Parts: sequence; structure tokens; C-alpha cells
Amino acid sequence: MPSPWAVALGGVALLAVLGVGLLSWSRTDGGRAALLRMGSEDQFGPVQAAVDSALTHALPAFTPGPAAAAGDDSRRCDHPADDGSGTSIFCRAVPVPAGMSFWEAELAVAEAVAPCGARVLWGERMERPRGRWQRRPEGEAADVLRLDVGVVGRPTHTLLLYGEADGPPPVCWDGGVVSDEASDLLGESGAPTIAIVVDDWGNVANDATRTLLRMDVPLTLSVLPGRPFTRRYALCATDLAVPDEPAAAAAAPGRGDPAAWARRERAERGCMVEIALGGGRAREVPQRRREVILHLPMEPQAYPEVDPGRLAVMKGMDQRAIEDVVEESLRALPGVTGVNNHMGSAATADRPTMERLMKVLSGRGLFFLDSRTTARSVAAEVASEAGIRTLSNRRFLDQKVTTVEVVRANLARLIRDARNSDSGVIGICHPYPETVAVLREELPRLRREGVRLVTLSELLALRAERGTRLAAR
Repeated sequence: MPSPWAVALGGVALLAVLGVGLLSWSRTDGGRAALLRMGSEDQFGPVQAAVDSALTHALPAFTPGPAAAAGDDSRRCDHPADDGSGTSIFCRAVPVPAGMSFWEAELAVAEAVAPCGARVLWGERMERPRGRWQRRPEGEAADVLRLDVGVVGRPTHTLLLYGEADGPPPVCWDGGVVSDEASDLLGESGAPTIAIVVDDWGNVANDATRTLLRMDVPLTLSVLPGRPFTRRYALCATDLAVPDEPAAAAAAPGRGDPAAWARRERAERGCMVEIALGGGRAREVPQRRREVILHLPMEPQAYPEVDPGRLAVMKGMDQRAIEDVVEESLRALPGVTGVNNHMGSAATADRPTMERLMKVLSGRGLFFLDSRTTARSVAAEVASEAGIRTLSNRRFLDQKVTTVEVVRANLARLIRDARNSDSGVIGICHPYPETVAVLREELPRLRREGVRLVTLSELLALRAERGTRLAAR
């Protein structure tokens, strides 16, 4: 039997060997990564350096080291970790060589960092930013690939991979650094806000319409279907200063908003960097913005003496007939964001007709503006009940026979309405020469005086944002 002293000495020797082994292991890349996973924050720097080095082998264009060493390069930044550790995640936009797919690049990254005890924590294809009306590229040119790399719960790098031939997308490495809120994009939140809607586009192209289109102010153009210049004005839309809404079809079953789901999943894995493609809307919002909506004819009280035309929603029309009218009208106006009524004093006052119309519009992603051609209109009420984003006209600025004085007085009343409103107001007018003369003179002056001019979608975004803030109080 070995003596107690021999056992003790053997135990000490074993502990010494284990200690030396653990010390040696803790100095390996895998050991450092394991210690970091267990909460040893002093290992973050060595692990990050090892991953940094490994990435240079996986991605030839990857440049290691702190972003400060690169000077002014928006494709590189050091993003402070939000866990109070004082560390920073290296963020890099890296080109993928021609001939290498995103899948191959992700596999190369995973294989290169594995010996460091690291892994790819998150992978996500992101759509390149493009103008609202620009055609989406095909294949990988349409996308970029986000990869978060590090140990579980402690990412060291956030990468944005893009095709070398496609060029780098503009990127902001923190979605919170540059605000995507409509109020921040559109100016002072307490400013009186008006949206000017110009009805009856499509009938003519003349000096008045050309002058309106050249004005450096936001306008919403309501275009009639089936008119000589319908198609021309349908193509006048520009990008708007509103946050993008993910398409409902993109949401996976049970996930709801796919962007919100992705944020939650990333956060659970410790991936805290928010990437805003397109520079996070940091660029100045252009003053000249155009939104196009469908000016849908509806039956007036004076029918048949006043005829709204062939493509019109008539009082008592059945669901199928209304659907046919709407579908044909929308085919002529691709890309419209909403609908308002042309005429319609009889149709908009008839609840059954409006209920059938709103069933047709529901699910198409369009908002509805009640032009309020009659005080008896129930259109806005029914649209809201159907879950459609709804707006109502506050004031017509002109009449069929009008004068400059009438337009100026009505615009002044609209501004007074806006100053007394917390949610902005809408004024409807027409491309009459007298109206155009007043708008060309007054709108730039009003903007200089602090009046906020917006399109209808922008007004909806402002109202939604205000509702969210009020609900959070």
C-alpha cells in the first residue's frame, strides 16, 4: 500500500501537470475562446485578434485591425458593445471575389474561424437599397450577406459581404445612429403640417401641369384612370421620406414582422449591431417629392346629368363589378399607394356600396383618402372599419370656376387648420392656372416660415409615429 505521503505527492504532481496543461490550453486560440464563452472578458481581445487574422485567409479583400487605422472609410467601423464590457465589434463591408458565391464565402469564413474556437453566429441575406420605382436586380447582385462571427454570445465581427462587381452598398453600422423616424426625416415634430393633393391628373398636359411638376415641394398627384395622359402621370412618382414597410408576404408563418423577428433572433445570439443599408436615410430628404394615387371615379348626386365615366363605382354596384372597376383602374396605374374618390357624393354616402368597395381595397396595401365631396360621406368610417389606413380631406382650395383670391384665402384657412392640429391636415386642389399661380408663390414661403409640407404616405407615417409615442406614455 502506498503511504499517505506518496498519495499526496502524487496528487500534487497530478495537479501540477493539470495546471500546466490548463495554462498551456488557455494560451491557445481554442482555450481563449472557451474562457470567453465562460465569461472571461479579458480574453475578448485575443480572440478577436485571432478571428481577425483568420478572416484574412477566408476573404482576400478583408482588412484586419481597428477601423481607426483605415481613416475615413464608411465600410469599416468599431461598434461599441452594449454590454458594458468596453469592447468593440469590428464591422466590415467586404467584397466577395467574382466566381465566389455567398454560400461559398460563408463556408470559407466558418472553416477559417473554427480553429480559433469561433463560428458564424448569424447569417442573413439583405436586399440592396434601391429607389422605390427602380427594377430589382436579379441573382446575388440584388442582395448582400450579413455574417456575425465570434463565440456564442460574444460576437467579435459583423461582416457585410457584397459582390465585387456590384460595388459596395451605402451602409450605416448602427440603425439607431441615423434616425429612420418620419418626424426626424421631415423636420420639426411640432411644425404645422399640410399635405397638398392635386386631383384630376390625366386629362391634359399643359403649362399648369408642367409648372406643378417642376415645383420643389412635395405633392400628391391623384390620377384619373382611362384618360389620355393617365400613363404619363402614373410614372411621375419619386421616392418618399417614409420608413419602408416589409411586405406581408415576406413574413414567415408565426413570425409576424420578419425584420422584428430577425432582430430578436440576433439579440438572443448576442449579435447587437444593426445595419442600415442606404446609409440609414442619412442623406437629406429632397424637397421635390411626388406620390401618385388613384383618383377613382364614383357616382355623384347629379348623375346622370354629371357622368363620372366608364371606370366608376356606382351606387348599388355589386362586389364583382366594383372589383372589375378597381382592377382595371389599377392596371393603368402601377405603383400607386392609395385611392381617393373623384366626385362620389352619392356613392360615398351609401354605406353598402362603400363596404363592398373597402372589401375590394382591403389587402392591397393601399390607403384611402375620403375627398369629402359630401358632408354625408361614410367612406372614411367604413374604410377604417375595414382596417384600411384612412385619411380625410380638410378643405378644397379651389372650385371649378375659381380666382387667385379664392385659392389664396382657402390656403390661408388650411394653414390655420394645420396650426390648430396635432396630426396635420390635407387640402385638395386641381391643376387650374389660378391654383398653380398661388401654390408656386405661397408654398415655398410657407416652408421657409416653418410649415411642414408632406405627401399623404408621409402624413400617415407621422400620424402612426405620433400614435406610437402617445401609447408609450
